[in-house]
Amino acid sequence: MILGLDDIFGGKAIVEFLIWFGLTGLFYIAGYIVALNVIDNITKNSWIKIPAMWGLSFVTSGLMSIFNYNPLILFFIMLAANFFRLKKLFTQNKEEYKAIKLNKIAFYLASYGYIILVLAITHYIDFRYNI
Repeated sequence: MILGLDDIFGGKAIVEFLIWFGLTGLFYIAGYIVALNVIDNITKNSWIKIPAMWGLSFVTSGLMSIFNYNPLILFFIMLAANFFRLKKLFTQNKEEYKAIKLNKIAFYLASYGYIILVLAITHYIDFRYNI
């Protein structure tokens, strides 16, 4: 006799939690750490940073919608992490940004706009193709 997930007490719930936890980690790394740092390094102090990050929010939220992932907890994690990321960026002023004075408004609008748009688009637009 082989036990399945239905036979184990809480088996399906544990597997669903592990999948959710894995997606949270994946979207935190890919959708926040990589996305924001890459766009920051490419655009530096330019105002093009805002439409680039806001446009990228459609890609991230599309992937979240396809994987049927609800990013509410990730939203608060990203907000807190972004606060500390921007604080560190403006106080330590990395070597690549030492020659220029950082435009705080562009950095704040782009990063917080990206996070809020990811949450809003994921909740209001379903990117999955329904037959």
